Amino acid sequence: MLASGKPAAMFSLVREVARYLLKPLDWALAPWEGRRIRRGGPGGKPIVLIVGAPRSGSTLLYQVLAAHLPVSYPSNLTDLFSRAPITATARLGRFARRKLDYRFHYGNTASLGAPSAGFSLWNRWLGADRYRVPSEMAPGVAADMRAFFAAWETAFEGPFLCKNNRNTAGIGVLATELPNAKFIVIRRDPLFVAQSLLEAREHVQGDRAVGWGLGASPHPSEGDHLAEVADQVFGIESLVQEAIAHLDPARVLELGYAELCADPTQIVARVAGWLDLAPKDLDELTPFVSTDQARLGGEEFARLGREIRTRFPSQ
Repeated sequence: MLASGKPAAMFSLVREVARYLLKPLDWALAPWEGRRIRRGGPGGKPIVLIVGAPRSGSTLLYQVLAAHLPVSYPSNLTDLFSRAPITATARLGRFARRKLDYRFHYGNTASLGAPSAGFSLWNRWLGADRYRVPSEMAPGVAADMRAFFAAWETAFEGPFLCKNNRNTAGIGVLATELPNAKFIVIRRDPLFVAQSLLEAREHVQGDRAVGWGLGASPHPSEGDHLAEVADQVFGIESLVQEAIAHLDPARVLELGYAELCADPTQIVARVAGWLDLAPKDLDELTPFVSTDQARLGGEEFARLGREIRTRFPSQ
């Protein structure tokens, strides 16, 4: 992270230090948080969850939608307060204004007010394993989750929006326990997802032998790393297909990374229409440069392509 020199990577390290320094304040705010959740409210607004494979463009989509739709979302500030996320965000949010900034580094965004994956929230109900999700929730845990979102809705305007790739493995249980949940599935050419996952092994884990992201093993492997990332991408896509097949189609919107880069305004308009929201500041939104290009050596990239075509014959 330090070696990357990227602002989002550096900020993520600062954020982790701040999380420990702010623990006393988090504890102090916890009683107010409890009262908020007990007061709660009826709920009813959509809970919009962006899901898909890691490195599929989900973070970029999240940032774009957070900036151009009237939604609420967990920020990096929220993530600092695991015991009092609603109270801290409501009371301290003025110190963490959202900036129009699309920089990120492997899911980490670059400022206090920027959208966060919200692991400190989701860990409360799904556990701390970032690679796995339980197949069901205990009734008390599910009730706590619903009460939290009802309290969030009371505190903030707009539907709740969040991107967390781990939630891709929890589509089924989240759809069951959160009747207002809706899912935006983003997809990218699986070849470039696989290439990026291989790069994440090097840049984040420091070793190609160590998997990274949903569906990977966190333990070192002596196997074929190209085949492993191809299997990972195929496994995630299979998981998504199976999960959304059991949902009301009205609860699912499927988008593409290539389309997001080429015409983000049209993507925002589609999501706005789906959620019955009015988009904002679209004149500030311009196309993004797609990173769908070969970065591996020629022979290695070709072999990765063969691995992907074996699993995705239509590619």
